Amino acid sequence: MIYAELTGGLGNQMFLYAFARALGLRTGEGVTLLDREDWKSGGPAHTHCALSALRIAPEVHIKTDAAFAKHHLPLQNALKVLMIRHEQKGGMMDVNWQPFEAKIAPVLNALGLHFVTDGYVPCRRGKGFHVPPDLLAWGYFQSEAYFADHKDTIRAELRPVNAPDPDRAAAIGAEPCPVCLHLRRGDYQNPENAALQVCTPDYYARCCAQVKEQWPEAKLFVFSDDILWAQDHLDTAGLPAVYLTPGSAAGDLALMQLCRHFIISNSTYSWWAQYLGDAPDKQVYAPARWYANGKESALYLPGWTLVPTGL
Repeated sequence: MIYAELTGGLGNQMFLYAFARALGLRTGEGVTLLDREDWKSGGPAHTHCALSALRIAPEVHIKTDAAFAKHHLPLQNALKVLMIRHEQKGGMMDVNWQPFEAKIAPVLNALGLHFVTDGYVPCRRGKGFHVPPDLLAWGYFQSEAYFADHKDTIRAELRPVNAPDPDRAAAIGAEPCPVCLHLRRGDYQNPENAALQVCTPDYYARCCAQVKEQWPEAKLFVFSDDILWAQDHLDTAGLPAVYLTPGSAAGDLALMQLCRHFIISNSTYSWWAQYLGDAPDKQVYAPARWYANGKESALYLPGWTLVPTGL
């Protein structure tokens, strides 16, 4: 059985699902996602498990039990705790841990743990590998490489169950060139998340200017967890913009993916919105750096237009 502990908001949860689901399809194993309900111990509200609002496979189970790994996977859990402490001591957000995690992965995999906070680190599991019957996965798994071989399945299963708001969907559909602009603030503004403070007003202004140059008929649909700030600070380069009051995470995701082009923030939620978009000529504008400290990211996809952030 593959167990994966959920962490973060909907975008992070979607990456965890995609990793575990694709690995399960590859190895023929079942998948159980562990909801630790981190929000109960002071985590932000967006850490609520939101995957039930998506078309996840019925054979993938979600188990709500904060202590499941501790009680049922004691070795894997102990190793996980050691890894977390080690990386926190060195600065989890400040160091590129991918080389270290890739080097230690064969040992951890052999003991039933796959631990990844940065980049792409393949999991050694399946035919030809002698491993424990249960795997505990913890981390972020933020790369398409984890599920590229099952891309169509993942895209189908991570679409929202419910149709988007009909009035808002109609407004987007009525435009010849609707552009989704996602602006993430919220906990990104906390001092401990300084490494994520990348997408400046100058970045968005540059993106809008490039969109206007290529598609003068474009209309922006702005999604943000701080929509009033967006209204006051966005320079849209003269493009008309609709500022949408936030709805549910899945509901807004359903609307975002209806757009033709995307201006994204350094957010996994943004990433999934563009990834689920179906426009054949889709163009994605993304920050040229994902982290303010220059740390590398494996989230960039071919064909994206990378725009300087001004940092």
